[in-house]
Amino acid sequence: MGKQKVLFVINPISGGNNKEGLYAQIEDFCEHNEVECELLKTSGENDPESIRERIESFQPTTVVAGGGDGTVKLVAEELLETGIKLGILPLGSANGLATELEIPEGIDDNLKLLQEGKTRKIDAVRVNGELCLHLSDIGFNAELIKEFEEEGTRGKLGYALSFFKQLSKRRKSTFEIQIDDEGHTYKAEMIVIANASKYGTGAVVNPMCDMQDGLFEVCVFMPLPWHKFFHLTWHSFIGRLEVSEYFAIHQGKKVTITSRKFRTLQVDGEVIGKTQKVEAEVLKGVLKMVV
Repeated sequence: MGKQKVLFVINPISGGNNKEGLYAQIEDFCEHNEVECELLKTSGENDPESIRERIESFQPTTVVAGGGDGTVKLVAEELLETGIKLGILPLGSANGLATELEIPEGIDDNLKLLQEGKTRKIDAVRVNGELCLHLSDIGFNAELIKEFEEEGTRGKLGYALSFFKQLSKRRKSTFEIQIDDEGHTYKAEMIVIANASKYGTGAVVNPMCDMQDGLFEVCVFMPLPWHKFFHLTWHSFIGRLEVSEYFAIHQGKKVTITSRKFRTLQVDGEVIGKTQKVEAEVLKGVLKMVV
């Protein structure tokens, strides 16, 4: 087997921590394990072009995305169906896909995956033209993320504060769902298009998850009284949402969701904006992950 060539794409502001020690740790690991590596820091300007150019010049066998879900999505877009493996170094406030794939957060354990990890082909979903590897949703959670970003805070405490603030504003809309050949109408607070099973918090929103089956799930969260909210939350964290009368789930390859009101849409933690229509289609087995 030839020498590993690994390109690390690091978001320097993810998680709000200084990264100088991390860069040294990566270089030390690669030097002692005969891994040829290069480091690319994202800047927020022309990042897709920069990543593409570095991949073409360096010809890596693996690209490791260091950051949150947004950084992973940014890198993955350049790797679809290339055969180049994608690794994740979870450094962001939201590391949903890393949580899903049980990728370790500790730097030493994480870097060991480059030598000891397995490769797993996973599906993705194209949502309103955006790549989704993890979870997209319209309604409550997307509005929570928007609130979190506008507050300008980072970390789990900032997210928790935004959560309780948004909780007092939750509202319902009427949604029409056409998934494959089936049509449904719901009054709902949130609809999730799920390639994965759970958010980075560990809350399970998709108990039917299989990231390799060529399907995704549409998970519907219907309005519920306040006294039932924490009951539903408990069912979510133990992975038993299907027993709740305030939850519905459908499975398919293609969906169109329309809302009578404009609601906020997010894709893998990135707020796309307000919309009345969401279209999604599965992309089967398009990405090779190091897990």
